[in-house]
Amino acid sequence: MQFLNISRNNLSGSIPKDIGNLKLLESLDLSWNKLSGHIPPSVSNLTSLTALNLSNNLLSGDIPTGSQLQTLEDPSIYGNNLGLCGPPLSIPCTNNSSSTEAVDGDHEHETVWLYYSVIAGTVFGFWVWFGALFFCKIWRFALFNRIDAMQRIVVHKMKRT
Repeated sequence: MQFLNISRNNLSGSIPKDIGNLKLLESLDLSWNKLSGHIPPSVSNLTSLTALNLSNNLLSGDIPTGSQLQTLEDPSIYGNNLGLCGPPLSIPCTNNSSSTEAVDGDHEHETVWLYYSVIAGTVFGFWVWFGALFFCKIWRFALFNRIDAMQRIVVHKMKRT
């Protein structure tokens, strides 16, 4: 793939870290989306890149440095990303960029805990439901009577067709 233009697609999330694996990519346009987070350092691995447009997103942090990115000196390719800093922009980076990386790490940690919580809640809910059916005879009979009634309705409708 030599050209990738997915601008104006209302994309959100972060730029994939594996984007640097597209070694033959000459033109990358991700402008006018809602991409957030850092520009992955792997972008500097795109040695064939001659055109880049990351403008009008929600990107933040340091602009990666690399042999190929240094040749792209037009600051407008990063325009309207209020959180970006470093060359070729005139906004110098402060030490806050490392704290932004820590925040990203915390976000990943929170996401993992969210997944664990959802799984634990689902398992707990299943066992509460299953336990109630196992120990409460009235509920069990009511459930199976309801299932039998639905089965009779389905069989009756299938016989009619």
